[in-house]
Amino acid sequence: MWLPHVVQVAQLLSLLSLVAFSVRAASGSSSVSSAAPSGQLRRIWLEDHCSAGICSNVEIGRNDYVILSQQPIAKQLMLTFINSSIAKIPHLMFDTFPDLQMLRMENCSLETFEKPQFEGASNLMSLFLGHNRLKDLPKNIFLGADNLATLHLEHNLLKVLHNHSFHALKELKQLSIADNQVEQLPVGIFTGLRKLLDLDLAGNRLEALPRGIFDRNLNLTRLNLGRNSFAAFESELLKLQQRLTLLDISGNTLQELTLNFTQLDQIVAHSCDLRRLTVYGTIRELDLHNNALRELPHIPQAGNVSSLDLSQNPLGNLQGNPLRRFTSLLRLNLSSTNAHELPEGLFKKQTHLQMLDISGNSIYSLKITLFDSLKSLQYFHFQQNNWNCDFLQLLMSSFVKKRDISFMEDVTAPELVDDFVDGIACWYESDKTSKKCDGGSANSAAALELSIVRNEIKAFTELVEKKFVKVYRMLEEMKLKL
Repeated sequence: MWLPHVVQVAQLLSLLSLVAFSVRAASGSSSVSSAAPSGQLRRIWLEDHCSAGICSNVEIGRNDYVILSQQPIAKQLMLTFINSSIAKIPHLMFDTFPDLQMLRMENCSLETFEKPQFEGASNLMSLFLGHNRLKDLPKNIFLGADNLATLHLEHNLLKVLHNHSFHALKELKQLSIADNQVEQLPVGIFTGLRKLLDLDLAGNRLEALPRGIFDRNLNLTRLNLGRNSFAAFESELLKLQQRLTLLDISGNTLQELTLNFTQLDQIVAHSCDLRRLTVYGTIRELDLHNNALRELPHIPQAGNVSSLDLSQNPLGNLQGNPLRRFTSLLRLNLSSTNAHELPEGLFKKQTHLQMLDISGNSIYSLKITLFDSLKSLQYFHFQQNNWNCDFLQLLMSSFVKKRDISFMEDVTAPELVDDFVDGIACWYESDKTSKKCDGGSANSAAALELSIVRNEIKAFTELVEKKFVKVYRMLEEMKLKL
């Protein structure tokens, strides 16, 4: 007979407990974060963590259901989280901040998205989620963020992307998925991004791209494919991108490469192990440093090139006037190209040249008439060579100082050189009678051999230093593991 009364009492106690919790949730406690018993809502009052759009020391676990604020916070346009651990973006983020236009949650240990993640985010224009732990972008996850123009997802753990990963982002102009673990892309992944201007896919594991992947991105102006695993690249993929200004394919293994563009402002293809390069069309700037080129790239319209970086290539002594077609050069970098001499007419056509770099070679002496055509030169880098002191004095007085050209000083240790001329290291000949400053005849066989030995010693020293740094890092890693 008494059993129904017990049930009623239990129900009454349960109801009182729920009411008490609701009162506590509405009381507006100002604690930093209120840890609730398992199964209850954990309250995070962002007013206690945020000031002037900067939020710090916010901790939100993967299983937390968070109450961010007692009421919406209006007119907050930007929000940046620092020194925080946020496993997921709270559902009510955009209800709490209805006017939010920029959200930065970088380096916050973000692991996952939950649908509907961006409901109510119609005002959001910039979203920065780099340096987190995201592994996947669920299909249609960005529904609600209809006006998003900038999306950064670099330095996450993304492996697989879907055709609808970026669905609804019709206003997106800048997208970075750099430094993830993506191995392949579906052909329709960028189809809806008609306004996309800047796409960064560098630092992934891509070996190829499907044909037609960029066919709907007619406004694309900048594309970065650097540091992937491409062994070949077809410029046919970008045949419809008439507005493309920058293509970066550096850090891939592309021993032979042919590029064909109607017009392109800049090609970056350094550190690719390139042996041969052919470029058709109008190209303005070429960055080809740190490759394996033994000859200049073949560019039928070389007269349009304004900047050419060939540093750290084994070009050696350039013969046959290979620069004769590069008549519009403003910047030319020939540093560390294993040059011992430069032919007299090498720069005859470079009347517009403003910056010339021949540093880091083994040049001993040159014909002073080599520089006669360089009427526009403003910056001349010629340090780290094996200059003859007498010739160097002539170069300084009759060319560099006379035209007020800027240059960089050497950092060579004084005990390794004979003398310095205005900060540039140089050496004297042991045979005083052979000193001449008017041309290549000044380079005696002994002096040339000495310059080669000095260069080899310098290269060996740099190699030893790199090995030492590598071993030191390995020791530090082992120490951390122990």
